[in-house]
Amino acid sequence: MWHVLLDAFLDTIKLSLILLVFYILIELVEQKIAVKMNSKLKSNYAVAVGAGFGIVPQCGFSVLASDLYSCRQITLGALLAVFIATSDEALPILFSHIHEQGVWLKLLALILSKFVLALIVGYAIDLFARLAGKKQLTKITAEIEESQEHTHEHSDEDGHIHTEEHIHEEETHDHSHEGHDDDEEVDIHKGCCGHHIDDGKESNVKKYLVHPLLHTLKILAYILIFNIVMGIIIYYVGEERLAAFMSKSGVLQPILVTLVGLIPNCASSVVITELFLSGTISFGSCLGGLIVNAGLGIAFLFKSNKHIKENFAIVGGLFLFAAIVAIVFHFVIPKF
Repeated sequence: MWHVLLDAFLDTIKLSLILLVFYILIELVEQKIAVKMNSKLKSNYAVAVGAGFGIVPQCGFSVLASDLYSCRQITLGALLAVFIATSDEALPILFSHIHEQGVWLKLLALILSKFVLALIVGYAIDLFARLAGKKQLTKITAEIEESQEHTHEHSDEDGHIHTEEHIHEEETHDHSHEGHDDDEEVDIHKGCCGHHIDDGKESNVKKYLVHPLLHTLKILAYILIFNIVMGIIIYYVGEERLAAFMSKSGVLQPILVTLVGLIPNCASSVVITELFLSGTISFGSCLGGLIVNAGLGIAFLFKSNKHIKENFAIVGGLFLFAAIVAIVFHFVIPKF
C-alpha cells in the first residue's frame, strides 16, 4: 500500500513545475484582457468573442459573463458560448501531460470541439431569440393597430393607447434592470482563489507569483487526492476490471460524468480530465462533463440573476445539450 501512496505523490510532484509556469502565463494573459472582455462581449460579435475568451483557461471570465447577462448587457447566446467553451482546469492538466503520446491530439480535439459547439449553440440561440422577438413585435403591433381602431370608434377612450404604451415601456425598463441592483458591487473579476484579477493595489509579485503558486498548490492537492484514490481502487480492484466496468457502463458513463461536471468547483474538472487521461472514460464523456463545467459561472448566475426559473432553465438546457453531445461522441469515438 505504501508504494501506492509514494507513486501518487511522485506523479503529482512531476506536474508541479509545468503547472506553475502555465498558471503564471495564464495570470499574465488574464490581467491584460479581463477588462477588454467586458466591452467586447457587448459587441455584435459577442458569441464569437465569448467562445474565444472561454477557451482561455481561467476562473473569472464565466463569472463576468454571468454578471453581464444578469444586467441584460449580453445575450443568452453569448453567455452559453462562454459556458460551453470554458474548461476550467482541464487545459492546464492536459498541457502538463503534453509529453505523453497522443495527449496533444486530445488537447487539440477538446479545444476545437468546445469552440465549434460554443459558436453553434450561441448563434442558434440568439437567432431563435431574434425570430421569437420579431414574432412578438408583430403581435404587439397588431394589438396596437386593433386598439387604435377601437379608439376611433369610441372617442371617449382617447389617450388609452398612450397610457398602455407608457406602462409597457416602464415594465420593459424595470425588467432590464431586474436581477441586478445598481448599488450592488459585484466582484466580476474575482478568481476562484478569491483574488481580484485587475486589482491595481496588488504588487506584481503577489499577482504573478503568489496567486499562481497558491492556485498550483490547490490543483496539485486535488490531483494528489485523485491519484491516491485511483491508486487504491486499482490496487484492490485491478486496472483491467476497472476498465472493463467503465467500458460496459454504456450510456450511463457520459450521463454520470456530465453530472459530475455540474459541480461548481475546480475539483470536478480535475477529476474528469484525469479520468480521461487514464483512459477510464471516453472522449465523449469528458467533453460532456467539461461543456457543463463552467467554473464558477453557474454558481454566480444564481447569485446575480434573480430570475430563478430562468437560471434553472439555462442550466437544465446546458446539461441536456452536454449529455446529448457526450452520448453521441461516446459511441462515435469510443476510444481516443
